[in-house]
Amino acid sequence: MINVTAAVTVREDRTAEFEQAVAAARPGMLVDEGCTRWDLQRVSGSEVDYVLIEEYADGDALRRHGSSAEFATFGEVLKDLVAGPPVISVLRPVGEQIK
Repeated sequence: MINVTAAVTVREDRTAEFEQAVAAARPGMLVDEGCTRWDLQRVSGSEVDYVLIEEYADGDALRRHGSSAEFATFGEVLKDLVAGPPVISVLRPVGEQIK
């Protein structure tokens, strides 16, 4: 299992559009084989800071996601909505994990 977080700051006047764009893209992301989570969270106390939390079965699933048409389209949509590039973290579980 591989987890990914993408921290994004959205332009103040574009948060509703951003949330709608993520909601519209989510079904297409989740149909990617091996993508088991693609959820948006807003940072507490902020109206413009968000984190996408993603989970993939393995490295192949993550690579497929990154090269998918859905991912490219979503990136184009985000260009005008975000204040800067996302901060991406790729995480691997350590030790025994409780689910």
